[in-house]
Amino acid sequence: MLNRQMLNSLNGLIAFKETVLKEVQECRLYTANYPLLIEHILREAKLYRQMIMELERKGTVCAADIRSQELFWNRIMMEHAQFIQGLLDPSECELMETANGFAKDYCRLLEEAKEQDQKATYALTEKTLQTTKQYQQFKTAGTEGITGCDIRSIILPLLADHVLREANHYLRILEEAQKRQGVKWN
Repeated sequence: MLNRQMLNSLNGLIAFKETVLKEVQECRLYTANYPLLIEHILREAKLYRQMIMELERKGTVCAADIRSQELFWNRIMMEHAQFIQGLLDPSECELMETANGFAKDYCRLLEEAKEQDQKATYALTEKTLQTTKQYQQFKTAGTEGITGCDIRSIILPLLADHVLREANHYLRILEEAQKRQGVKWN
């Protein structure tokens, strides 16, 4: 029953965000949010809906293949870096450059993943894991800097915490894939 209620809520959120995005793209609605942020939220909501639907159908959520997980989460991480860069005060040059570097790293990982077959995925996953560990450290320091008022930005502390939690979640996915494959990367 809870899953069905959540599906109804998610469907409402998705429909609302799709309407907002359409209105923004057609210049009938203005917001301080990037259109990419609205698309980002939509992708996350649709993934969550897909997981709940699978739970309802099968009684469990199966781990998707690592390649599709990496494609999804590498895009999410890349967008986080882009948002962070765009929300930092222009005086935070070093942090902006670091965020831009992570955006480029994840963009490269996405491109590499699109070009590789399943056999090459293991090596790419290793690179992804190392990049995500570094990015998680950057997000941790950023969250502490924002909540401690040491970083100049318009990033809300709750947003900083959210992107950090998603990096932690992605690390768990990558490490679990590592265990399933019986491979130790480091």
